[in-house]
Amino acid sequence: MPNIDESARLVDSTIGDSEVREFVTIHDSTVGDDCKIYEHASVKKSHIDGPADVNAGTYIENAAIGPNVQIGPNCSVVGVTHELTPGGMVFGDDVFERIILHDGAFLGAGVTVAPGVEIGEGSVVGAGATVTQDVGPGMLVRGTPPAQERVAVSEWLAE
Repeated sequence: MPNIDESARLVDSTIGDSEVREFVTIHDSTVGDDCKIYEHASVKKSHIDGPADVNAGTYIENAAIGPNVQIGPNCSVVGVTHELTPGGMVFGDDVFERIILHDGAFLGAGVTVAPGVEIGEGSVVGAGATVTQDVGPGMLVRGTPPAQERVAVSEWLAE
């Protein structure tokens, strides 16, 4: 049975045996069992397998989040963008490019994941990083493009 704080707002969503903390919004989404969604997080048009942790202040839209995923505080995982034309951005014309976080992926605090990006199984994205391209399984990503560092987690641990 889910443990949902009375201040949370759920709209057209299904919540498994999970915990939803204060001032969370969940719209048009599915949250599996053994998930924890912490204060002031927002989840829209997404699916979260369990177990998973979504820390405080995180915004998720149009994402598929696998089991054993941990998302640090204040992350942006937003699979929505807008067409850019010679005249500028087309207001209100959303383009959906789903984000996928595979089993065991970990996002540190303040990570931004761009639309359409896939983060591989067991990969780690360091705090504050911006990810604009797919990350293979078992990789560590730190920093922001163009000077972003990508190395296998096993190599990084061996250093």
